[in-house]
Amino acid sequence: MSDSVLVYKGSELASYGFGDPHPFGFDRHDVFQDELESAGFDGAIQYGKPRRASVDDLLLFHTADYIDMVSKKSSEGRGYLDDGDTPAMLGIFDAASDVVGTMLAAVDAVMDGTTKRAFVPIAGLHHAGRDHAAGFCVFNDLGVAVEYLRKKYGVRR
Repeated sequence: MSDSVLVYKGSELASYGFGDPHPFGFDRHDVFQDELESAGFDGAIQYGKPRRASVDDLLLFHTADYIDMVSKKSSEGRGYLDDGDTPAMLGIFDAASDVVGTMLAAVDAVMDGTTKRAFVPIAGLHHAGRDHAAGFCVFNDLGVAVEYLRKKYGVRR
């Protein structure tokens, strides 16, 4: 088991955002990576690659109707996924699925002993509910991760 922190990065994660002038812009991933690299943590970090969550993964927490609605609005690329905070950007379904899948990759890396610590910089999208977006969060990666831990690893608390 590595003592370094497994940090996930990639263009897939950088694509989660809502553009200018939205407060959750596309620059978050790159700004974080630039700061991390300039901080001099060279030997303390390993990098992991993003992965995409499947619809079955998303169904661990979200309703099928909500997943279908996000998919449809994502292909249209207009309107909102909620009451006005979370735009239905073209491609947001895939971008949000990449965040969730990468969170699950981080869970697997910790649970299988690959690393003690993992970090997904574009994660923690905890405002989304089972059947709705909220606060710039399309899918709740933390909610999916909890259900994944319960199902795959038998974690109970």
